[in-house]
Parts: sequence; C-alpha cells; structure tokens
Amino acid sequence: MSPILAASDETQWFDAVAGLAGSWGFSQVLLAILPRPGMRLEDAYVRSNYASSWRQAYTDQGFAYIDPTVSHCTKHSSPLVWSPDLFATTPQKSMYEEASAHGLRAGVTLPIHGPRQEAGMLCFVNDSNPNDKFWQHIDTALPNLVLMRDLVIDTSQRHLSAHAQTLIPKLTPRERECLKWTALGKSTWEISHILNCSEAVVNFHMKNIRAKFGVNSRRAAAVIATQLGLIDPG
Repeated sequence: MSPILAASDETQWFDAVAGLAGSWGFSQVLLAILPRPGMRLEDAYVRSNYASSWRQAYTDQGFAYIDPTVSHCTKHSSPLVWSPDLFATTPQKSMYEEASAHGLRAGVTLPIHGPRQEAGMLCFVNDSNPNDKFWQHIDTALPNLVLMRDLVIDTSQRHLSAHAQTLIPKLTPRERECLKWTALGKSTWEISHILNCSEAVVNFHMKNIRAKFGVNSRRAAAVIATQLGLIDPG
C-alpha cells in the first residue's frame, strides 16, 4: 500500500491504486465519489482505467441511473460481487452485455461512505467468467480490497477538494442575498420587502439558484451554500 501513500500527485496516486489492484488480479479499476451530499451523479469525481469508449457510452446513455452497483452503494456499505443475475432488467442486461464487450465481465464493487459525507464506489474488475473460481478469488482478495478502499478514502481528500472547487456554483450578489435571507427563514414576501423588489423577482432568483445547485428546494440550496461558505446566515 505504500505507493499510494507516497504518491506525489494525482496521476501517481491513481496509478498506484490501479497497479496494486492489477497485482491482485483486477486489470480494471474505477473510483467514483460525490464529494458532498446533494450533488448530481454527473458531477462525481471519477478516475478509472476503463476503456474511454465504454466510459463515453456509460455517460451518454445515462447508465448510472440504471446501474445496480450504483443503486447498491447508495443504500449499503457491504461489498457487491457482480454476477449476470445482478443485471435483471432489460436495460441492465443490455448494459452488462456492452460492459462485457469492453472486458468488464466480473468484479466487485465496494461502497464508499466517507467521514465528510462523501459517497461513491470503488470497483475492481476483470474479464473472468463470473464462476465459482472467480468467487474463490474474491474471497481471497477481499480483505486487501477493503483495506485499499479505506486507504483510498483517506488519501483522496486533496483531489476531491480540488474537484469540488470546480463545481461550486457562481452566485450573483442578489442571489447571495436571497439565499442568506432564506437560510434565516424568511419567506418570499419578506425577502421581497427586505430587498425592495417584487416577489416575482425573488422567485426568479430562487429558480436560478435551484438550477445552479441542482436541487428542488431553496432550503436545500441554502444549506449547501452555508456548508460551502458561500453565505453566512449568522
């Protein structure tokens, strides 16, 4: 595990993860993490050595929203070993067939639930037939894979922070004011009087704010903005 700890930059760091996984019989690795709650799946921090054609197809076809491994990781902490039966629906079967064509036939997915509310997965995959021999291999390798998962969570923080900074919404001064007063519990009518504008104007700003944060409520946006230090409702 020492190459992961000794890595001086992001490329060396992930190369060390992939190299160690390869030494344990997994030629392909994917790491995907949402740095904070409420983020869209499309905004996840992703590093992998999967074929670029598969990554593009996965994104273009929105497979993350039907992928049973993604669904598992949102609800569980236990590892999930892949099998054809896991991909039960017609869209999932089609996805698995396409993945298999890219050498992603058998694998294990380890959910990530980090200390700062990070959520995601670490996948170790190869082109094996997912039979009894593969399951025996998983039984042998799993303790090391779990240890690596925990090490990856700890050593990923600086890379996640840099990624999260690129996703911080850019707010106008008036949007910041609207969010600040929302965080203090003010209604649309109250905010319109405080800012000396119409309720329609406040609602216009709130609509833009919700879109920028990718949430359905102004309260959720205010909570995230406070966590990110974009507003100070104190």
